[in-house]
Amino acid sequence: MISVEEAQERMLATIQPLPAITIALAEAAGLVLAEDVVAKEDLPPFANSAMDGYALRSVDTRMEHGRPARLRVIGTIAAGYVTEQAIEPGTAMRIMTGAPLPRGADAVIQIELTRSDPTDSSWVEILQEVAPGNNIRAAGEDIRRGQRVLSQGSEIGPWEIGVLATVGQARVKVIRRPRVAIVSTGDEIIDVGEPLQPGKIRNSNGYLLEAAVRRAGAEPQRLGVARDTEESLRQVFSQAMQHDLIITSGGVSVGEFDLVKRIMNEQGVIDFWQINMRPGKPLAFGRIGQVPLLGLPGNPVSAAVTFELFGRPLIRKLLGHRRLYRPLVEVTVEDGVSERTPRRHYVRAQVRREQGRFVARTTGHQGSHITTSLLNANALVIVPEGGKILKPGETAQAIMLDWPEE
Repeated sequence: MISVEEAQERMLATIQPLPAITIALAEAAGLVLAEDVVAKEDLPPFANSAMDGYALRSVDTRMEHGRPARLRVIGTIAAGYVTEQAIEPGTAMRIMTGAPLPRGADAVIQIELTRSDPTDSSWVEILQEVAPGNNIRAAGEDIRRGQRVLSQGSEIGPWEIGVLATVGQARVKVIRRPRVAIVSTGDEIIDVGEPLQPGKIRNSNGYLLEAAVRRAGAEPQRLGVARDTEESLRQVFSQAMQHDLIITSGGVSVGEFDLVKRIMNEQGVIDFWQINMRPGKPLAFGRIGQVPLLGLPGNPVSAAVTFELFGRPLIRKLLGHRRLYRPLVEVTVEDGVSERTPRRHYVRAQVRREQGRFVARTTGHQGSHITTSLLNANALVIVPEGGKILKPGETAQAIMLDWPEE
């Protein structure tokens, strides 16, 4: 058996990001930029007001003998419009937030610091002196022409979408989403809508992995259930080979009907199988033809945990991400882990913040068939190899699947 780290390293070394495509900006969320984005213009493109108020010359706001300056109002500038009028000594213009600064003005005073006569809007009193540049957004203050605003490899989220829209990037070059084939195996598997019969179980893995693949950023396609015959597996794999990645569940152990490894050897190669971990020891990675195949165990919890450790990083590398793994934190294990195992144990747990630290409580029975142990689990607590236990209150490393609410 090999370690989790060695398996991850060997798997990811064989994977390269997928080709780039150019798509509409609205479709780019969650993808990774395939090239730098450089601004073609200054932003803001012109000096504009940061407040509703009056554009004026700062020198005209000086008080004489403690009396407010009184300026003549010569017009109004709304956002989206440009005026040909210029500010001259002793004058001001009403200005709205975002409106271009008129010629001659070097400051804007917010309306709260002025006083005017409701019956005569042609004059305004300035109640406070202001300095040059007051409440002015300078041209290029945010982004300069020629500036690299986003780098190749950046993940595109809502904020990045906003910046790309700001610089006029209507189409973006990104790494395309992987197409992932999901194959469940086993004569005992029936679809979720079918009534249970003796010896049968529902195809929970197919649906679990479909959701997990989609959340990881790829496009999943369930190809149904391959029966425990080589003919059935070959038929399903012939469809799966049209995808960028194949993920199977079941069929990678040592039983007489665990045929996935046999077909991998026949049509491709197995790079490794069996990982020194629990749950999830029987895991295989290799290729069918030229398509990478990740063979996960059949037990649902094992499939879920091994997907997080291997499937998700693999998908993220195909997508071009730089950060492939979930974050690690130190947690205090409130209830401890008393079960000994020679393999590294990934224990499902719920982590919360408490007085500036992370506190974990396991989610109950940790059998690889206990799907309810996944519910409310936002972390995998790592119990090291060698039959170690965690006493209540001891600390351990945990992989965060989701951050606890404050």
